Amino acid sequence: MRPSRTLSIRLLLACATAATLPLACSPDAFYEALTPEPAVRLPNDEAPHHFGGGEWWYYTGMLSDDEGRDYGIEAVVFHIPEIPYLFNLARARMAHFAVLDVSTGRFVYDQSREFSPVPVFEAPQPGFNLVTDIVQASGRDGEDHLHAITRGGEFALDLTLTDERGPVLHGGRGYVPFGANGNAFYYSRPRMHAIGALEVDGDRRSVTGSIWFDHQWGNDLTNPWLKWDWFSIRLDDGTDIMSFVFPDTPGPVFFGTYIPADGDPISLPLAAVIVTPNAHWTSPRTGVTYPVGWNIDIPTRGLTLSVAAAALDQELDARGSTLNIYWEGLCTVTGTHGDQAVGGIAYVELANY
Repeated sequence: MRPSRTLSIRLLLACATAATLPLACSPDAFYEALTPEPAVRLPNDEAPHHFGGGEWWYYTGMLSDDEGRDYGIEAVVFHIPEIPYLFNLARARMAHFAVLDVSTGRFVYDQSREFSPVPVFEAPQPGFNLVTDIVQASGRDGEDHLHAITRGGEFALDLTLTDERGPVLHGGRGYVPFGANGNAFYYSRPRMHAIGALEVDGDRRSVTGSIWFDHQWGNDLTNPWLKWDWFSIRLDDGTDIMSFVFPDTPGPVFFGTYIPADGDPISLPLAAVIVTPNAHWTSPRTGVTYPVGWNIDIPTRGLTLSVAAAALDQELDARGSTLNIYWEGLCTVTGTHGDQAVGGIAYVELANY
């Protein structure tokens, strides 16, 4: 899907406005709108983009401490490059940080939202260096550092992450359908080795594990209330699967990627991925009901999987930052791949139920 002519006109008008000149006339402002086949361009696209809709850098995965206890981790920074704020242009940064202690079922999350003036000029920088009250993330070429803290003092995280597989550009060039609004740029680093420390109520513990990293952005990422389901699955035979669907969008809109242990990623059509919920949970705080267990079949790849939430309550009420409510949780995976038994972990996001 090509961006509309209306968007191109909007960009040209924005470029004629003195207040938005440095941002609207930046190269990434015109790239998506005017390029016949937009694509992710690494390493340049690791950095924040200066015009368009939303953007996020997303870390999810599981860590284990030196006593064998497991923790689910979500840390994300959201970026909106230019918005009207107090009669000026500002950029917004939101952050979420959540930890699940698998052994106890304890789930704690925090969120933040802040605004800052848009610089008149901002020189391009390699990689990214994102700073918020609760999450700080920096990275370049698959070498990242992540620091996050809940302000109540329950959890604090300090990780060094190294990409063990290389980036995956979904759809081959990293430009995929995204909801009713259009398309988005999207690449992942499905297997980032993590090493560092997690503080639990002030008790510092050494941790290691594996983290899935996502980076998405684009002019069409403008609606925070779209309902969607997203799965990232990592199997112990080295296979990774990503899929997302907007079930209420006509079609519905779907995209999936099968990532073999060796070889090139393969795009999956909607008909190739059969997802059947088999368990549900209702939040006692919001009254929202979510699926928390699924049977997932991908017959063309010989996959029959069962995905189950590691804990039922992994809901985030993010109306104080990103304006929505969603469930994002660590899950366990069992099943078969061909004639071999497999296990693994997954992270599942269920937005706007």
